[in-house]
Amino acid sequence: MSCGCCLSACPQFGPHSDFIGPAALAQVRLMNAHPTGRYDQAERLHAIMGEGGISDCGNAQNCVRVCPKAIPLTTAIGELGHQTTVQALKDLFGG
Repeated sequence: MSCGCCLSACPQFGPHSDFIGPAALAQVRLMNAHPTGRYDQAERLHAIMGEGGISDCGNAQNCVRVCPKAIPLTTAIGELGHQTTVQALKDLFGG
């Protein structure tokens, strides 16, 4: 999915952090959007709701600036933010 440029440009990604990076988050969004990928959506969302996941993104948006493929990484991360909020509410209220 990514050439690695977004990882090297991300100030939150690296040996100093557990953050999985923007490319991995975009891959989660892609899998969640696929009809067969929806079966494991909750499991993927729970994985990125923890340490090193979506909340560790500092929204520097360097990933978008350097991506040679013009992948809308911040859009994907924003959509995942919405999905994780919905999942947290489902978990809280048993939905």
